[in-house]
Amino acid sequence: MTFKPMPLLSVLTIASLIILVMLGNWQYARYAEKKAQGQVENDPFQTLSVEVDTSNAGFAQQVYGIVDGEAIWRRYVPGRINGEGPVVLLLWDAVAGTDPIPLQISDLSDFEGRANAFERPAQRGGLAGGSNPERDLWYGFNAELMLDNLGYAQESGRVVEPDTMRVVLGADMSRSRTTENPYAMLTGRDPLPPERHFGYALTWWGMAIGLIGVYIAFHRSQGRLKFGGKS
Repeated sequence: MTFKPMPLLSVLTIASLIILVMLGNWQYARYAEKKAQGQVENDPFQTLSVEVDTSNAGFAQQVYGIVDGEAIWRRYVPGRINGEGPVVLLLWDAVAGTDPIPLQISDLSDFEGRANAFERPAQRGGLAGGSNPERDLWYGFNAELMLDNLGYAQESGRVVEPDTMRVVLGADMSRSRTTENPYAMLTGRDPLPPERHFGYALTWWGMAIGLIGVYIAFHRSQGRLKFGGKS
């Protein structure tokens, strides 16, 4: 066999192979990690009952966000888990569009369903600096200030995020849809199932194998790789 590798092409090919294999290994590691953990064991949601505090005649606190690539305003109301304990902020629903729609708290009933309760750190700086508490509008979640805006003096506050959220169409409040709540966990949701990671791993490894094939074929076409011949 005669092999005369092209220096620059060989270096680029080797570098690309390393990257492709590393990406495949990383996706396979994510697959193995999720399979080992199991979806049931890591399910953070539980059936929670939140008694909405309707004694406040004010309006829900609206927080800007993005759901399914669409701008929304998430509407949070005060309540108590199982009707007792400190006041929490419960995500009631969301309004699609850039124009927030006020929601009067006194008109609401209690909540019961699959949700996650946790403390979310306050967001400061960036868009959060443009919040308008006087209008109950927030560009960054801040439980302490939002509760203070509702008349509750607490140094910190927990948030109750349902597994799914109802998104109403601002232009037509009679229309709505239900979607997975991307804010239901502190670190965000990872929607990819383990099998998807395994598929990605096969894709990256397959590209690495294909690159080797292209490299060999190119050298053969240039007469730099010959099997059983003489140089």
